[in-house]
Amino acid sequence: MKKRLLFIVPIFPNRIEDDTIVPFIFQFCLYLNDNFNDLEIDIITLRYPIKKEKYTLNSLNIYPIGGGFKNKWNSLFIICKSVLKGIALFKNNRYDGFLSFWYSDAAIVGKILKRIFKIPHYTWMQGQDVKSDNKYLKIFKPEKDKLIVVGKNQNKLLMQYQGFKAKTIANVAVNPKNFPQLNIGKRNIDIIGVGNLGALKNYSFFIEIIAELKKTFKNIHAIICGDGEEREMLSNKIEALGLTENIKLLGYVSNKKTRELMNDSKILLHTSKFEGNSMAIQEALYSGCKVMSTIALQENILNFFFEKDKNLIVQKLNLIISQEAIQTERVRHFKIEDTAETIYSCFFDSKESKTL
Repeated sequence: MKKRLLFIVPIFPNRIEDDTIVPFIFQFCLYLNDNFNDLEIDIITLRYPIKKEKYTLNSLNIYPIGGGFKNKWNSLFIICKSVLKGIALFKNNRYDGFLSFWYSDAAIVGKILKRIFKIPHYTWMQGQDVKSDNKYLKIFKPEKDKLIVVGKNQNKLLMQYQGFKAKTIANVAVNPKNFPQLNIGKRNIDIIGVGNLGALKNYSFFIEIIAELKKTFKNIHAIICGDGEEREMLSNKIEALGLTENIKLLGYVSNKKTRELMNDSKILLHTSKFEGNSMAIQEALYSGCKVMSTIALQENILNFFFEKDKNLIVQKLNLIISQEAIQTERVRHFKIEDTAETIYSCFFDSKESKTL
């Protein structure tokens, strides 16, 4: 008899092509489903897609609640509907455990289902849910041994903001089969940025760094993959600084296309103000890019550089770009096999795992 888990997520792709929606969660679910033949996974998605009919992606059964993003007051309604859906699913499937993604309403749904059915429940914290303004952490105190974080840095932040650490770390990691053949030849893009054009990603700082680099490299070529509420402001700043020939805002770019662009890039410049463990960083490293980040990872990772000061960032990037031949190699510091085994072993004896 197969083992069975119920995952509870805030949002999930509606189709395979929607690969920019929670890309790590999506890729992790696909990997687990494809490689653990003794395990079946069902998924309740609370807010997106905004529909209520069950659908299937690569044999994953997804049950949308269709809660949408109307306002914060609809959370109670979404939680209630999700719990009822979980009860209905449990009657037919007899799950071995529940896994919630993010310490938000998804975690509350899992907590309630755990109390009803008396089976294990874990919450995998993914990013900003560790911060001090997370109301769910204040109102619904977590069981520390049932928390999972996406990296050492996020655990450090959890201690900083909440005063405790999670017992388990399951790192963000890439699936190698999703990448094109490594480009070891000429790379036409000097610097790439990847992420939503919102305040958190801090692309205004990215643009300022490119402006400084242009003083040395007149024809520096940078692109940004992503769209969002700050696009007009960023476009105006690019024009004001005379960078229209140096920085291109590409708008929405699929995750697949982004990996292809990384394969033609020398450096990922990651200027985010806050991250748990960025998927874009791991994808860039595996694509052969050097990575300059304003977020530390608490790991000694090849080709990964951390600085916050703009002058130091510019100095380091000047050195990298000045190199006549930049050595290109894949870096896979974290392995999705290990991440999947960590999650699996939270619920089952790891020795019993059976991969294809």
